[in-house]
Amino acid sequence: MKKLLLAGGGREGTFLLAPLYDALKKNGSYTPLAVLSAGTGKAPIDQELAGCFGLENSFRTIGLCGGTPIETLASMMTGMEMIIGSEQPHLVLACGSDDAALAAALAASRLSVPLAATDSGLRNHVRTDTREINRVLIDSIADLHFVSEHSGEYNLINEGVPDEKVFFAGNLLIDSLAALMQQSGRTDAPARHGLQTKHYVMVMLGLSANSRHGEQLALAQRLLKAISAKTTVLLPLAPGYGDLIENPGFDRPEAIRIIDMPGPGELLALLRDSQMLLTDDGELQAESTVMDVPCLTMRDRTYRPSTLEIGTNVLVGEDEAEILAGIEDLLRHDPHGHRRGRSKIPEKWDGAAAARIVALLDRVL
Repeated sequence: MKKLLLAGGGREGTFLLAPLYDALKKNGSYTPLAVLSAGTGKAPIDQELAGCFGLENSFRTIGLCGGTPIETLASMMTGMEMIIGSEQPHLVLACGSDDAALAAALAASRLSVPLAATDSGLRNHVRTDTREINRVLIDSIADLHFVSEHSGEYNLINEGVPDEKVFFAGNLLIDSLAALMQQSGRTDAPARHGLQTKHYVMVMLGLSANSRHGEQLALAQRLLKAISAKTTVLLPLAPGYGDLIENPGFDRPEAIRIIDMPGPGELLALLRDSQMLLTDDGELQAESTVMDVPCLTMRDRTYRPSTLEIGTNVLVGEDEAEILAGIEDLLRHDPHGHRRGRSKIPEKWDGAAAARIVALLDRVL
């Protein structure tokens, strides 16, 4: 059997990797090996996601060392080099665009092991974005490219990648979404937080310690107050970040519900049952499109343009007036009225991307 090494880290990387690992294992012609990254004291993959795809005790972990970003990347490259060198896989698959995926890609290249990139070809054309640089670097050295939407095909061909190396397989994130929702159901998720289905707005903020006294935090607080004057706000926060909102300078209205960041199944159920999503991050744009939940993204660009072209996503940047106007429009009218007849699920975002990739590997390996 051919041994394939799958590498990735963080939410996006593990959501891409897990269904592909499961499909390869079930195929019977491959021996998949998952290699994940994790910070000190942190689990490399959520237990619920791992349970969905049989990954509970079936992965290798590379710990993230302290130090500068360059030191961290160097440490991961060394770890990937050791594992690739000892396991001698027939193919390395870089899952996502985090540093673990980049480290695996660079190590595979130096060890002359063929490389495949999943979610390949995505671009936001922002060269100050670390993930964008990682995507470009991974794609530039990959031998096979599995793309999740048509923009990936166009970008790769425009960058000189031969079209026979580009395969439109679909979005692995939706495979994970489908599995999590099927396993958990989570029909009572809003009620368990004292919420009523389709009567609250979910807000996802990528706050950090640097936001504590900055304009980003001040803008977030103003927006939260404005939304809470019209409807209930659900604000999931990662552990340790609650004090960024609950501080003496912020008089939090009762309509703002702050909860600890739930597991992936519950988070997706809460998203599904919300009126809309307001986010400054790109990670839930695909999921909100498939669930037909209106999404306002406080960015100027996205690396998933299909969520704009036929999905529910709208970019509103950081202009407060534009953000508030968008929220008002969604809350005042039918939640999907402004996009009726336009919102669709992008092609091959159907929960079967992993099976397509395995079928393609059967053909090319």
